[in-house]
Amino acid sequence: MDTAEIEAKVIQFIATKVENLDTSTISRSSKFEELGLDSMDTIQLLFDAEDTFGINFDSEEAKGFSSVGDIISYIENHQAPASS
Repeated sequence: MDTAEIEAKVIQFIATKVENLDTSTISRSSKFEELGLDSMDTIQLLFDAEDTFGINFDSEEAKGFSSVGDIISYIENHQAPASS
């Protein structure tokens, strides 16, 4: 899965967590707090991403996540290589 696909899926997850949030207002640099995500929303977002992308977030690293880009970068660096 390429970066654009990962980004689109993560943004869609976030949009489902916050009522009346327009996906066009979400970018890699968007901070969770700015988007109205609390800590429980963020944890659920990570669970959703784990299921979708087949990865497991390292809990210590995940504690440092503060933006959409943090999640996207982690997924990019930890997803299984595409099979040829």
